[in-house]
Amino acid sequence: MKDRISSYKLSPQLKAELGLRRSSGKALDISFEFPKFSSFSKAKIPWRTVALTIFVAAIIIGSYVGIKKTYEFATRKTQEAQEAKLREYQNRLANIRNEIIAEGTDAFSFVLLSQKYLQQGDGEKAVAAAEMASEKDPLWRDAYLNLGQVYLSINEFKKAELALKTALERDPTCGQAHYLMSLTLEELNNKDGAKQEFAKAKKFGFDADIGG
Repeated sequence: MKDRISSYKLSPQLKAELGLRRSSGKALDISFEFPKFSSFSKAKIPWRTVALTIFVAAIIIGSYVGIKKTYEFATRKTQEAQEAKLREYQNRLANIRNEIIAEGTDAFSFVLLSQKYLQQGDGEKAVAAAEMASEKDPLWRDAYLNLGQVYLSINEFKKAELALKTALERDPTCGQAHYLMSLTLEELNNKDGAKQEFAKAKKFGFDADIGG
């Protein structure tokens, strides 16, 4: 039996199969080596540079936060001051209106009061009375004519222009309104408009009195 095995010859096909298996086994015999970290452990970290960078970043962030808080605080204080000033003005205006109501009852009396205050040099009261007259009778031409003159007297030229435009809407032939408009446009550096309004004032006639 032993001699028979030793004398046994492999066929060429079996030899080929055995050779393929051996070659496949060798291909799978792969050795793997873990990377060596000795180069990383030997590297030096610039701690002073890192610390300096962190310190500078902390200063920048702290400065930004401080500036932001300061700006917000200043803005809040400014807003509070403006609101307090507005409340003070509204309270003063309410008191002025109460005084005017105690002296006048209708649009005509408010017009007369506004002219009286204007002669006394009290522009704030004159404006309040003139505005109250236009509020009392919005269709009355002379209420806006008076309001325009009061605004013009205290150098509120844009407001004067608006008031006089309203007066002219009520009565386009009012020479006095055209005259006051010419003076207002002159102050607003509208030379051509001032000339045109003055020409209309001359056409319709005007005088220094309020009313018509």
